[in-house]
Amino acid sequence: MTVPAALRGVEAERPGAPSPRAADRARRRWIAMQKWGRGYILVAPACLLIGLMMLYPVIQTLHFSVSKVQLPTFRTMFVGLDNFIRILDDPGTWPLLQRTLIWVVGTVVLRFALGFLAAVIFNARVRGTVWMRVLVILPWTIPSVVGANLWRWIVQTDTGLLNQTLRSWGLGDLALNWLGDPDIAIFTVIVAYSWAGFPFVMLLILARMQGIPNELYEAARVDGASSWQMFRYITLPLLRGVIIIALILETVSGINSFDTLVIMTGGGPAESTRVWGLEIYKVGFGEFNLGGASALSVLLFIGVLSLFVVYGLVNRGVQGGRRSAEA
Repeated sequence: MTVPAALRGVEAERPGAPSPRAADRARRRWIAMQKWGRGYILVAPACLLIGLMMLYPVIQTLHFSVSKVQLPTFRTMFVGLDNFIRILDDPGTWPLLQRTLIWVVGTVVLRFALGFLAAVIFNARVRGTVWMRVLVILPWTIPSVVGANLWRWIVQTDTGLLNQTLRSWGLGDLALNWLGDPDIAIFTVIVAYSWAGFPFVMLLILARMQGIPNELYEAARVDGASSWQMFRYITLPLLRGVIIIALILETVSGINSFDTLVIMTGGGPAESTRVWGLEIYKVGFGEFNLGGASALSVLLFIGVLSLFVVYGLVNRGVQGGRRSAEA
């Protein structure tokens, strides 16, 4: 491999020549470029294609959000912030935001609670848990369309399995109109959506639990620690990273959820299950208002970004406080 003479520092004696340290850094950069340059050239087309696939829709959405889009030609006319002002002035926007928060918080909490509980149970060294894990994972492997239709059949008012079972047990007063009552429809869909997704959280947490060295628990037992103390002071601190990842992924999943809501309720009854993601679809492909749908998408992106910025700041503050306490 040939390195230019200027990079070997032979001109260091000339006035204004780079110092030996700068020449050494330049020589390292040259060697790295020779070593990895071909690889970068080979992956550049794929990176460019992926970048265009990600950036073009974002730019187009931003463009549509400040425009009036005429179909089917997709001609745009700049309208400024009119789309956003119309959304914020709409009296239905704030109930929509409230339903979205209920949906996201409900799905994240229930999915995480079920997944964490299942991981703790299956982490126990008990015979037969391997087969039970397979059964518990099944809801996650079922296509979402199939799972949503299955739950829709279960909670049917007259012929559904749930109400029929309650009536056969003499609990007919508990047989409700699960998908037809605006007060409980969203909670019914939350249960169905969480049933289909909690095995993913279980797998994340269970994999981390089984990676904790057993020597830590043995040392704690020798010191006289109880099971709760081992769980609190060993298991939970070591699960902190995977818990954060699971909460982030489930939050994103809840915000982007669409198919279960469409299949089970379609946003009804009385728009009680019409959340933000479903509203974007209804406005864009139901009313053919691409400008309004793009503005809704931009607002959703800003909200999600703000949420994660706040989370990052809080997490940094917690870590800083912990380091100070340890110091």
